[in-house]
Amino acid sequence: MSLKPNTNNLKPFLIMKHFTLKRFIAMLSLIFSCTATAQNYNFTLMDNGSYSYTIAAESLFDSAGFQPITQSYGFVLVLPMGTTITIDEVLPMGTNHNVTFVSGTSVSGFDPTMADKDLFLITTDTFGAAIGAHANGAVIPLVTLTVNGMPSGEIRLLSNSSALASAPAINGALDAFFLVDIIDDGSVNFTNEYNMLGSTDAILFPTLSIDEEEIGLNSLSLYPNPADQEITITARGLMVEIVEIFELNGKRVLKLDRPSNTINVSMLEAATYLVIIQTDKGNTIKKLIKE
Repeated sequence: MSLKPNTNNLKPFLIMKHFTLKRFIAMLSLIFSCTATAQNYNFTLMDNGSYSYTIAAESLFDSAGFQPITQSYGFVLVLPMGTTITIDEVLPMGTNHNVTFVSGTSVSGFDPTMADKDLFLITTDTFGAAIGAHANGAVIPLVTLTVNGMPSGEIRLLSNSSALASAPAINGALDAFFLVDIIDDGSVNFTNEYNMLGSTDAILFPTLSIDEEEIGLNSLSLYPNPADQEITITARGLMVEIVEIFELNGKRVLKLDRPSNTINVSMLEAATYLVIIQTDKGNTIKKLIKE
């Protein structure tokens, strides 16, 4: 809680018979120290690469050896319309979680910018698990997820002060929260210690391709397609630096640095894949059918 001195309440103190300037300064020091040592957390996004992201809590205080315990936490992710996610890990261990989908068009009346977005409300029940002792500035992973399908645009945490979350009709239903016991007093008292969005509240998805015209439609090819055992990549006048093969849900199944022209794909299951070819002059995507 942030405390500010109320100057209207200082006047009676100044006329007290035994009130001294020294005591007045000590009182102000205590008040401002409460503000400076706020014991709460910001939420931030972390990019793990390959469309994997972690939502983490950034500590704003040193727990001094005490292990805070949490009852629950929640937040809302904003993604391009039609995007889906897969939850990979939820911490602390043993935590139950629930994902509620909210169509952006259904809430665009409160915030028109949501018309081409979709929202995912992620809430948890952590059963009083410890999040571990930590220093001021520590980053505590909470949820790791994969964004499916390699969309364009961004992944973003919804701010409690946004037009949507703060709309009276929403009534706090989309607010981020972090119920934690942070006081080492021998009792359990969960309070909402979520502060605000932290150092990173939005991340742009990687730009996976450029227009093939920019690097020459006839300069790069992949064959045979469909393929069974091997594929060959030819790139006249280009240097192929990295080749990555993804399932359509966004999961990477193969990555090769400075590959040879011929690539073994016999281990892949029969399906359709996206092959991302990174060259010295740009990137492009080819669709591969594996028989």
